[in-house]
Amino acid sequence: MNPQEPFDNYAEVYEERFNRNPLGRYQRERVHAEIAPYLGPGTRLLDAGCGPGSDFDFYKSLGLKIDALDSSPRMAELAREKATLLKLEARIANVPLEFYRPDAPYDVILLNFGVINVFANLPEILQKLNSMLAPGGVLVLVSMPPFHFFTLLGWLGQFRLRTAARRFFLKKGILASGFRFFYYRKRDFREHFRLLKKISLCPLLPNPEQFRNYAWARAASKLLMPIDRRIAAGAPDWLGGDHVCYIFAKSPS
Repeated sequence: MNPQEPFDNYAEVYEERFNRNPLGRYQRERVHAEIAPYLGPGTRLLDAGCGPGSDFDFYKSLGLKIDALDSSPRMAELAREKATLLKLEARIANVPLEFYRPDAPYDVILLNFGVINVFANLPEILQKLNSMLAPGGVLVLVSMPPFHFFTLLGWLGQFRLRTAARRFFLKKGILASGFRFFYYRKRDFREHFRLLKKISLCPLLPNPEQFRNYAWARAASKLLMPIDRRIAAGAPDWLGGDHVCYIFAKSPS
């Protein structure tokens, strides 16, 4: 199987399933609010795993120097179309992060919404990201953790016990296509970076796919949203979330 095939296929539905989904927008807006203080005119930003350009609207008025990349040809194509539509100046490459060679260090590197979870060779990827980050720069990782209450509850209700156990105990996932990915926690990122802040995204809310498909998920979201907002920054690591946003500083060598 072509390892990029799942992402090429997902590119066609990503906008509808996540970007237009109220819980997807809620998570993305939380990430934007957290990274905004690190962005300004002239900031060199790498959007690694940019997808169809989902964050380009946010970048539009900030005066950034943007490089973006995605390993999926279709995602990169959609990102170029989005940049053209927005008249956003960005260099967009269809290349895996492992093979990317920047021409200068970055002030901010963003791996949004599960990009980091596709890497089995995490130490090597973290070392590469560390080498691409300028002194004083920040790395933003939005990672899927091993535990998310509503996702695991949904799997148990569907008797998908093996899927639930694989995520919670083995910290692995397998798509129907056979593509494998990996769930990470804060301790997995410590070797090369110093944690500045952690925000749990939807620790008490369903995931966007559940919100899209089930009335009970929409009702639960309406009820629990105020509480979820309040505890996001202080939620312990074990509570997890649909995603967790980590902001790291480059540790001294």
